[in-house]
Amino acid sequence: MKSIFIKLTPYIIVFIIVNIYSFKTSDFFKQEKKYIERIDSVLDSQSEIVFLGDSHVETIKLLNLSNNLGNLAFGADGVYEMYIKVLSMIKYNKNLKYVFIATEPQIFNNSSSSNSTFLNKYLLKLDDTLNVYNKSKLNLITEKVPLFNDSYISFALNEIYSNLKPSSNSDKKVWSELSNEERIEIATNTGISDHSSVMTNQSFINTYKTIIEICKTNNIKVIGVRFPVNENYINQCKNDERKKVDDFIKTLNLDLNLDYSTKITNPIYFDDEDHLNKKGIEILSNIIFEDSGIKIKK
Repeated sequence: MKSIFIKLTPYIIVFIIVNIYSFKTSDFFKQEKKYIERIDSVLDSQSEIVFLGDSHVETIKLLNLSNNLGNLAFGADGVYEMYIKVLSMIKYNKNLKYVFIATEPQIFNNSSSSNSTFLNKYLLKLDDTLNVYNKSKLNLITEKVPLFNDSYISFALNEIYSNLKPSSNSDKKVWSELSNEERIEIATNTGISDHSSVMTNQSFINTYKTIIEICKTNNIKVIGVRFPVNENYINQCKNDERKKVDDFIKTLNLDLNLDYSTKITNPIYFDDEDHLNKKGIEILSNIIFEDSGIKIKK
C-alpha cells in the first residue's frame, strides 16, 4: 500500500498544481468571480427590481442604475440560469417587487449555458425541485475542482483551439462605420447561429413557465422585455418559431410585455448586431420608463 502511494505521489502533486494554476489563471474562473459578485451585490442591496436575461439585457450595466435596481442579466445566460437566480431572489431578497425577464426568441434556442457551474454556490443552498442541471450535491462540490468541471474543460479546449487558429489582424470596427452590406452579413450570420432550434426544448419551456409562476405566487410583478437588435439578426428566427415564442409568452399573462426588437434601428446606437451601446441604452431606458413607469437609471 505504501509503495503504491509513493508511486502515485508525483501524479497527485501534478494534479494539484494543474488545478491551482487553472483556477488562478483561467479566464473561466475570472468570469465566475464576476458572475458571483453580481448576484451577491444584488442580494446585498435587496433590490426591489431585477433584470434577467442574456447579454442583450445585460447592456443595462452601461447605465448609472437606480439604487433599487439589480442587474442579474449576464452574457450566455439561458432559462435555467434565470430560474436559479429567481429562486435565490425569492429566498434571500424579501424586497423584490418587479422582475424584468427576457422574452427574446434566442433565449429559447436549444443550447445549454457554460454559466451553469457558476451557480453551484447557490444551488447548494436552494430547493431546486426541478433539478434543472441534473446534478447531485456531490457534483456541485466536486465541480469546484477545475479538472472535474466539464464546463471548464470545454472552455479550456475551445481556448486551445482558438489559439491554434490563424489570428486575424483586423481590429473590430465601429458598427456604424461598417457598410450596410457588412452589417447585413454579420447580423445574418449571428442571427442564424443564435436562433438555432428555437422552442424545441420542452424543459426550457416548462422551466420558463415555472419562473413566472414562482414570481406570481410571491406577488412579484413580471415584465417581459425584448431589447432592440438589427433586423437582419432577428429575421433569422423562422416565422413559425417566432410565432411559437409569441404565443407562449401570451399564455403567461405577464403584467406587461415590452417588445423593442425594432424600436431603435439607427446603427449609431449599437455596439454590434444585437447589443446597444451607451447612447442606445440611454434612449431605451427612457422608453421603458415611459411605458412602465419604472425608472431604471438615476
